[in-house]
Amino acid sequence: MAKKIDRIAQMLNCPEKGEELRRAITESRKEFLLAKQAEEPEEEDHLDEDDFDDDYDEFDWTTP
Repeated sequence: MAKKIDRIAQMLNCPEKGEELRRAITESRKEFLLAKQAEEPEEEDHLDEDDFDDDYDEFDWTTP
């Protein structure tokens, strides 16, 4: 397995094709993340003041 990783590292550091490969990987990663974002529904993460219990103390073991 290490030999395969070394070959990939050599390809990415190649003076002729390395920049092209790195750019292609970056672009495909961007496209993947954009597609993944489009698939997932947006979750709203709103907290109301009612969601907090003023009496709760996470370090006080006597609080229910």
